[in-house]
Amino acid sequence: MSEPSRARVRAFQKEVPEETLKEDLEYYKKKALEFGASGAEIVPASLVTVDERVRLRCFVPRCPRMGETPNCPPYTPELEFVKKALSKYSWAMLIKTDVEPIEDYIPKKGQRKTLAFHAKSAQIVTEIERLAFNDGYHLALGFGGGSCKDYLCNGMVCQFLDSGKCRFPLKARPAMEGMGIDVSELINKVGWQIYPLAYSEENPSSIPSAISVGIVFIY
Repeated sequence: MSEPSRARVRAFQKEVPEETLKEDLEYYKKKALEFGASGAEIVPASLVTVDERVRLRCFVPRCPRMGETPNCPPYTPELEFVKKALSKYSWAMLIKTDVEPIEDYIPKKGQRKTLAFHAKSAQIVTEIERLAFNDGYHLALGFGGGSCKDYLCNGMVCQFLDSGKCRFPLKARPAMEGMGIDVSELINKVGWQIYPLAYSEENPSSIPSAISVGIVFIY
């Protein structure tokens, strides 16, 4: 399908022909790579697991961003609601970007860890969701990685919680983990590699590579 044909906005449609859906999913994968993703995989939405233990990891040990943005617990939706909503999707696209240099991933001793390296993957998630929405997938929904307070607001006080007005209302997204999505399990299912960050500051060479991951539920 040619690029000019996608310049038009489709009417929202409940049923999409299988051939059209397949072409669209492959197109979004191609665009994610063009936007700078180092990998993108179309996956059945049923591969995504929502697990209470993932949400619990926001509390134990307590994430420094918890409660500092409406896109982090305890403000994110109840997990039963998330499970029910995500079960209505058939397809999603998982995207990754490489964290380079690796030092951006590993905090220095005595410094607070920030998640600004999620900015690129979060931007791609936003772009893919926008493309899908304009193609008639009106329920397309994207989640990023890490806290929007880091990758959009550089750690500044959340303006939404302070005054009710988000600085980036169309870009700020909940983290996958904050929605209870077992990101590690999903990454393993598609064959990508991830490494634990804990204690890596004492042995940085133990982390050969790092990625940031986001997801867009499309249909």
